[in-house]
Amino acid sequence: MKKIINILVFLAIYSLSFSEIKIFVDDYNPTIKQNIILTVEFLNEPKSEYEIEGIDNFEVISRGSRSNYNTLNNKRIKYSKSDIYILSPKKVGKISLIAKTKNKTISNSIVLQVAEKIENSLKEPKLFLETTHYKRDYYYGEKIPFVEKVIIKTSVSNYNYISTPVFNGFTIKNITPRDGRGFAIPKRVTVNGKEQIELVLFRSILEPESFGKKTIKTGGISIAELTKEDEEKNPVYLGFEEFNLNILPLPEENKPENFQGVVGELKGNYHWAKENIDGRETFILNLKLYGSVNLDKLEKIVFSEDEKFDVKETTTIFEEHVLDHVYSAERNYVIIFIPKKAGEIILPKIKIPFFNPIEQKYDEFVISGFGEKENEKNYSREINKDNLKVIFTENTNINNPAKNENINNGNLQQTKIINIISEEKNQNVKIFIIYFLIAVVFLEGIYIIKLKKYIKKNRKEEHGTNK
Repeated sequence: MKKIINILVFLAIYSLSFSEIKIFVDDYNPTIKQNIILTVEFLNEPKSEYEIEGIDNFEVISRGSRSNYNTLNNKRIKYSKSDIYILSPKKVGKISLIAKTKNKTISNSIVLQVAEKIENSLKEPKLFLETTHYKRDYYYGEKIPFVEKVIIKTSVSNYNYISTPVFNGFTIKNITPRDGRGFAIPKRVTVNGKEQIELVLFRSILEPESFGKKTIKTGGISIAELTKEDEEKNPVYLGFEEFNLNILPLPEENKPENFQGVVGELKGNYHWAKENIDGRETFILNLKLYGSVNLDKLEKIVFSEDEKFDVKETTTIFEEHVLDHVYSAERNYVIIFIPKKAGEIILPKIKIPFFNPIEQKYDEFVISGFGEKENEKNYSREINKDNLKVIFTENTNINNPAKNENINNGNLQQTKIINIISEEKNQNVKIFIIYFLIAVVFLEGIYIIKLKKYIKKNRKEEHGTNK
């Protein structure tokens, strides 16, 4: 009995530790007699009786309830119940609100600053569609962000994404965020003290297929607003616009050698390291490149045909993002320089040419040679030799790996670093294991057949003896 009581007490404490009540409003700076929405949300908390301290400073226009849950991979991961109040402030000044249940669960406290009503002839729209605006021409090869999201500053009953954007002359990479059911994910934000809902309807990365004038047609949406009496107004139609974007060709004049079509504002950090393995010096370059630049075009870093080295280039990370209508990318490399002969080694500078569309000229990112002053800001110095095998042979999660150059290992000793970057040995081991398993299965089959024959023979002899 005592054990059962202890379990019940533990479960009660456990559930309370994850229980939470949140309250928030859609406008923290309302005016007198302005209608605002107050939400009381129960997270992992059975909905029970509660009171809101400070609500007597408002007129309660209406009250309703709703249930919400978020999903991930079609699995429910968060469930909540909410009470929705429409309130109208009765007085000017600071007003605090806090919710308390009979179970002694207390919500967060919020403070509203109520002001006198100000007549303003310029009304701020409650519903509008925000689309990426382009203030300049783009160059061929640039990655161009496109975002389309609806901003909601009032109560709505439903919306319908009637048509998605249409892009003529672009390659499109769709990176629109969606929940487990395929719907747009609402994001609650506060701007100038007023709450609004943002729904990203379409987010993508555009790449022009050629230069010249291109046409983009924005999407279209219908959305119905609710009145104070919870009646649905006629739907409002947003979007359905069309505009042109001019794509310029890259200039041929002053185009640098080994230019690979990298266009954008290229930045980076790097760090050299030297490892002595079995008397052989191995030079390792950790390189991080980033910026608003098309790094997927950068297939090769080292173009030097120096016969003193074998070079191995590997991409460890490649990511693309669009945030607040701005495109950015990051690509990390590990580059190994393996001397073919012993002796004094000099590693020259490495230059990565690119075209800067803002300055409208060719430029280059320079990596100092080993031993020179390095640009080490925000870059790790640590090199984990135990993880080199993973870095060089298991790049399954890389979106756009670089094309690696073959390495001539003929003149090198069988050192640890050679074992790491030699894939042939690993392949031979795999083949040996496969043949070994096949042989084991074959021998087991022969053994089973002989065993069955032996058992059958013994049964016949026993049957003959019994007769």
